[in-house]
Amino acid sequence: MKRVLLVLAISMAFVTNVKAQCSPNFIFTALGISGIYPPELAIPGVPFVGMDDGMLGNSYSQTLTLVVLEDTTMDVSLLLPTAVIAAMNLAGVSTVMALDVNHVSFDVSGLPNGLSYACDQTSCEYPSGIDGCILVSGTPSQTGNFPVPVNMVINAQIPPITDPILGTTIFAGMAVDLPSFAAVEYDLFIDGSTGLNDKMMMSVSLCPNPTSLDAILTLSSKSDVSIYNILGRQVFGELAVESELNISKNDFGKGMFYIVVESESKTETIKLIIK
Repeated sequence: MKRVLLVLAISMAFVTNVKAQCSPNFIFTALGISGIYPPELAIPGVPFVGMDDGMLGNSYSQTLTLVVLEDTTMDVSLLLPTAVIAAMNLAGVSTVMALDVNHVSFDVSGLPNGLSYACDQTSCEYPSGIDGCILVSGTPSQTGNFPVPVNMVINAQIPPITDPILGTTIFAGMAVDLPSFAAVEYDLFIDGSTGLNDKMMMSVSLCPNPTSLDAILTLSSKSDVSIYNILGRQVFGELAVESELNISKNDFGKGMFYIVVESESKTETIKLIIK
């Protein structure tokens, strides 16, 4: 019985510590700028933006690259006891200071049913300055637009604080978790279309996407076209569009848009990013 329990415990520990089989994208790590990539909004010189769209019932895989920061500067007045802050103010010591980062933890929320995530570090905890990745994968069983925030908790080291005149110790220093926040919020679209035949029936293409100027929507059959902005407001609508439709940055500006194409047999939604 003890042997069975031991094997079970080892198995559970192995499952808990399974790491994602992913690799950070060197394009993002080479930037040397802490953050989560690809960015949701366009950055000059960065070729990829946002999470890839998925399709209902089809295998999905998306790698997010983590460039973990090494230090940060912040006001520590909300993290320390009132008496310590009072002593710092009396001694003329600023509450805004540089903090070394011990480690950073990440988690992903808002994923549709069928998708999950895993990190290439145990418990998604990364030591300061160590880059990594998160693999979002699975087979989506739910359609729609999903806001997917990637949350971050920074464990920072508050250094010892001394009175600059008396030399006495005001605070001995400690490690502290900063409040969790969404470092980036992706917009993930899961298309309800299934199967190759559905795609062939529509034969809709949009190129280039993302674009910094114009994009051409090519249609194989007469269709109604509507375009919505990220807030869900319709910014364009035209009936019985044939062949091609030019979508210009001059008309819509920068941002993320959803193009809904309706034919007699099918409706398809395409995400467009204008940089």
